[in-house]
Amino acid sequence: MMLACLPCTASSARENSELTKVAEGVYARIVSPDGEAVANVGIAVFDQSVLVFDTHFTPEGGESLLSAIRAITPNPVRYVVNSHWHADHTHGNQAFASAQLISSSNARRDMLQLDLPSLNRTIRITGMQLEQLRQSAAKESDPAQRQNMRGQIKSREEYLQTISRLKITPTVIALDESVTIMDGKQEARILFCGAGHTDGDVVLFLPAQKVVFAGDLFFSSAIPNVQDARILDWIQTLGKLLKLDADRFVPGHGPIGSKKDVEAFLHYFEDLKAMVQPAVERGDSLEQVTRELQMPAKYSSYLFQNFFSSNVQKMFAELKALQLESMPKEDDVKTEQHRP
Repeated sequence: MMLACLPCTASSARENSELTKVAEGVYARIVSPDGEAVANVGIAVFDQSVLVFDTHFTPEGGESLLSAIRAITPNPVRYVVNSHWHADHTHGNQAFASAQLISSSNARRDMLQLDLPSLNRTIRITGMQLEQLRQSAAKESDPAQRQNMRGQIKSREEYLQTISRLKITPTVIALDESVTIMDGKQEARILFCGAGHTDGDVVLFLPAQKVVFAGDLFFSSAIPNVQDARILDWIQTLGKLLKLDADRFVPGHGPIGSKKDVEAFLHYFEDLKAMVQPAVERGDSLEQVTRELQMPAKYSSYLFQNFFSSNVQKMFAELKALQLESMPKEDDVKTEQHRP
């Protein structure tokens, strides 16, 4: 997800303040994708501590989340797990600066190499635009135009103040396969099951409660964002996710689901592959496939319908790459031709 920061108002913070109890000591904060928090989060209250899974989209969202936690337990937040590096799951991290921040190695890499430069670039560009607006307003002779520019300047100043308050807070503990946290008899497993939405997604598995916080590996009744995805790997990763002994799966976006809902999401990808693969085998162009393929009716009620076109394009690109990899190389053909 590209960097975009908006101020979190008091009303939106209150709107997203309620927690949903998923199991004993386990809560989810299910939020609107159109609000300020954007992505769901998870909370596990242990005997001596609290674990938070993802931290919303803004520092204000993170602070509001911390207030919601304080309303249910005095235990300190000792662990924060970021499911992956995207801003809607990590930009509330700075509200939990005293916690141990945990992610996959790849997610930490992308926070440092992609997210941090993106923030710095956005601040620099916004500052340049603001200075240009000020110079233009000073030269503008038309009162109405000058007033309009002043409004733009105020808006840009507020936006610059908002993004300047954001401090990219990368994780400090990075895992390649799994980490288990024990607090008394309570157990939490942080698992890397394979690439999917990104190449660094992790999930939180609470075996005693049979709950999985899946981050954006699971979009509940929604078409997924595949900008940084590996869809063919994602299909395999979802298969591993379904092998976990869990009956409740909390997605990064959408309502809490069951194993059947995760299976339905997997079937969406399988259907997408079945739609695109014949076109690749025929040699159809990407433009033709994007134009001709339509959303299957059974997914017409899913959120984020605008993502379908990019899903088709990503699946086409991955299948095309596999096709090219399987074709004999020119040197191999020449060797075969000259073989006695």
